[in-house]
Amino acid sequence: MIFQPHRYTRTRELMDEFAGAFHDADTLSVLDIYAASEKPIEGITGEALALKIKQSGAMQNVRYTPSFAEVVDLVSADAEAGDMILTLGAGSVSQVGPMILEKLQSRETITQSN
Repeated sequence: MIFQPHRYTRTRELMDEFAGAFHDADTLSVLDIYAASEKPIEGITGEALALKIKQSGAMQNVRYTPSFAEVVDLVSADAEAGDMILTLGAGSVSQVGPMILEKLQSRETITQSN
């Protein structure tokens, strides 16, 4: 699962709820917060949320991934046949799905040519 928190204020208000919301996922990548024109709030970041989720004990396989390029590379490298990759968020995270698909198709093309 890939999660892009939406708005600093929402992330601040729901930090505890988010900490326990992803326990059914095998892995979780937390992106930077999609600001939606809000100014950053000190201490409220995607990295802080990923740490909070890990510290909650709800799941240990959580990582902070600051960029789309990084999350695409990590998720594509980990994906196996039959896996489902979900992207969640109200910001630009919808761009990640096609990027992962392209990377996986490229990987499959390379594998077939070998």
